[in-house]
Amino acid sequence: MDLGSQTLNELLASLAEKKPTPGGGAVAGLLAALSTSLGQMVLAYTKGKKKYTEHETLHNDCISFLKKASEEALLLGNSDAEAYEELNALWKLDADDPKRIAKWDGALKQAIHVPLRTMELSERVLVTLQTLVGKTNAMLVSDLLIAAILAEAAARSARLNVEINLNQMDDGDALNTLRGKTTDLIASCKSLCSSIENDC
Repeated sequence: MDLGSQTLNELLASLAEKKPTPGGGAVAGLLAALSTSLGQMVLAYTKGKKKYTEHETLHNDCISFLKKASEEALLLGNSDAEAYEELNALWKLDADDPKRIAKWDGALKQAIHVPLRTMELSERVLVTLQTLVGKTNAMLVSDLLIAAILAEAAARSARLNVEINLNQMDDGDALNTLRGKTTDLIASCKSLCSSIENDC
């Protein structure tokens, strides 16, 4: 599966099928990518306007970041599907199967790590969008806010995948550390989105 190479109709049809991937993790990555693209559109309608000339360096930096973030978001969406497929295959084996025993910890770690990275990326996108409040074309303020909402939704969606896989962990200390991290990330994303909405 490659989120970036599918048409929208193909992706929607694939999501609707009775199969585990693409699923929520891919959607989380896609939401983050949509957020970055909408943010880029806001900047495209801002660049070149005399009113915002003083923010040109910021705009260029944000465009560069959002382009890279868009690519990363799609890669994470793809990686989430791959991580789930590997974990799901191991689930189907007996608990004492040597292959399952040998690969389980690594597969579980990956299934947690990928959506956690999607959360971290979403937070960085929201930080970037917040720096643009009041410094972009006022006619597109709603688009800037929608970009923020999408980034928060990506983080919240990714968190669900982190949490469901954390429930499979045996290491209490590592579990608590990761759960604390996701709690902090989601709180940050919600706060950033709320701040952007209030300021817009």
